[in-house]
Amino acid sequence: MSEERFDRLEKRFDLQDQKFDQMGKRFDLQDEKLDRMENMVTQLITTVAKVVEEQNAQGKEQNAMKEEQASIREELTTVKLEQRSMREESKSRHHVVMGKLQSIESDQDHIWEKAVRNEREFARFKNQFNF
Repeated sequence: MSEERFDRLEKRFDLQDQKFDQMGKRFDLQDEKLDRMENMVTQLITTVAKVVEEQNAQGKEQNAMKEEQASIREELTTVKLEQRSMREESKSRHHVVMGKLQSIESDQDHIWEKAVRNEREFARFKNQFNF
């Protein structure tokens, strides 16, 4: 009986060994899956870090662009003010020039009237004195 018992125990041990081998294989598969998942998580973390870094760089670029736009707006406002000032100065000068031209025109009309009068008087003197 002891030999039969020994055989049964041996079979049990063999079955237990097979179960342990199967469990070991399962653990190995689980370890491989975990390793793959760890690699994937590492890749995700790296990718996210790169994306965050790129976003930070883009944010800095956007801030620089906003500052540049503000500077351009200030320059544009300055240019508009200068342009308005130049227009007002131009209008003022135009009025001055137009006033002078009207004065010159009046003087020219007066000179022509005098010249015509003088020519008439000269013609009368010529006729009176027969020149």
